[in-house]
Amino acid sequence: MSAGSSLPYRLRPNKAVDRELFLSLLTRLAPKLGLETYHYVGLGGPFLEDFRLVHARLGIAKMTCIETEEQVHKRQVFNRPIVSIECIHKTLEDYLDETDFKTPAIIWFDYTEPKGITTQIERFARTIGTVPIGSVLRVTLNANPMSLGKPDPKDLSVEVEGEASEDRAVKPTIQEWRLSRFKERLGALFPSGLTADGMSFKKYGPSLLRALKLAVDNEALSFRDRRIVWALATHYADGQAMVTAALVVAPKDDTGIEELVKSWEFYTTTDAPHRLDLPALSTLERLTMESNGNAEAVMGFELPKSDMGENPFEVFKKFYRIYPHFSRVEL
Repeated sequence: MSAGSSLPYRLRPNKAVDRELFLSLLTRLAPKLGLETYHYVGLGGPFLEDFRLVHARLGIAKMTCIETEEQVHKRQVFNRPIVSIECIHKTLEDYLDETDFKTPAIIWFDYTEPKGITTQIERFARTIGTVPIGSVLRVTLNANPMSLGKPDPKDLSVEVEGEASEDRAVKPTIQEWRLSRFKERLGALFPSGLTADGMSFKKYGPSLLRALKLAVDNEALSFRDRRIVWALATHYADGQAMVTAALVVAPKDDTGIEELVKSWEFYTTTDAPHRLDLPALSTLERLTMESNGNAEAVMGFELPKSDMGENPFEVFKKFYRIYPHFSRVEL
């Protein structure tokens, strides 16, 4: 588990919105799939907040929290909010290898470390064939393009506002250098047609999702009894850039799940992930933006943009119902 994953959600508003989107998806699927009987498996961090919410919203009792770090595992056992949560000290991969799921499962592959990205994608893809039909799978991947490495500046060409340095013909730009590393790392999972433009901070996440979809689609060809229904994909950054994707392993001839998902207001796929780039707001700013159709004119100032480059007023308007509210409570 990375240090960032232990940060409280009030310091990661985009992560909090991402989590609410996934819970909203599960809530929508619950009546049709009977999610209260499912087995929830994930990495809960030291506070197991995801597990508490899954139990509260869906009534799932059978839950397993996996953790590799011993001290974090001990904190989980101490902080466990629901007695039915089983806390296990091992890797998620080892747990899945030794577990035969008797009922459908909800499994969250929460990979925060960029190392082993290809192995992470391949493991997620393989799981679609090992879980019971009706299972819901979700993955989080580190989408920071700097994780591809840092070249020596003297080995790079520089482009600024369309102007290139004299060595442009013999040296790659930073995006071109990253593209070569990305191709080496992914091998057969490298998406066809991907260009250096896909290695920027804003576009590297969607490039990863293209590789993920390719891996899942290739794996799905091996099974005749199931089909993949993509339901949710996000791209956000609270310090570290991340992407997520969620799918349902549906029966081959069942179209009801797909129809249910596609009519959901937040439905999106890996081809066009939600870019969660919400601004940090005061309470007065939030209330003003919620109650006015043209909040920017009423407020009279612009809100800062992040490296994602989205319009903060438009993003807030899209996700205002699940924008996190935090307050201090004295116990």
